[in-house]
Amino acid sequence: MHQVLLVPGLHNSGDEHWQSVWHRRFPHWQRLTGLPWDQPNLTVWSERLAELLARSQEPVHLVAHSFGTLTAVAASRLQPDKVASLFLAAPADPDRFGIAESRLVGPLPAPALLVASRSDPWMSFAQASRWSRLWQVPLFDAGEVGHINVQSGHGEWGDGLALLGDLHGRIAPPRRPLPWAETRLRAW
Repeated sequence: MHQVLLVPGLHNSGDEHWQSVWHRRFPHWQRLTGLPWDQPNLTVWSERLAELLARSQEPVHLVAHSFGTLTAVAASRLQPDKVASLFLAAPADPDRFGIAESRLVGPLPAPALLVASRSDPWMSFAQASRWSRLWQVPLFDAGEVGHINVQSGHGEWGDGLALLGDLHGRIAPPRRPLPWAETRLRAW
């Protein structure tokens, strides 16, 4: 059974952030920990994530937000066989952090979905569209919804959970249901 690993953004995505809400709802999911959450450093963050992936027995589903999306993309290049999928919500613009495009460009090693807002202050929709093409992944237009975080009204973010389910539905079904599938179906 593939594990789900949450990859937070700056400040560890906060207690009321959808990633934290999902983690409480699905406590068997894993979460990237042990980073300097106020110091976004792609090398440090992606190497930490790659270490976790390397220790995994099976490929992992990465669920990332903001700077965490950049971390997930970079780590997936270091451990491509250990990534089952990438759910990339509201990515941060690498230019804002002085990250060379060459570190992130190119097709992703696993099925993925990029969810972007038309009013995200951390990455314009035009840039998100461009990265979608560079990564060769589908882009979901979330509309005018800000940064898809607590400040923009996305605490539980049920629509995001449905999108994650859709992504996993596009992947060849695992031998057993994903650990959260039955709970998801009962919840709706």
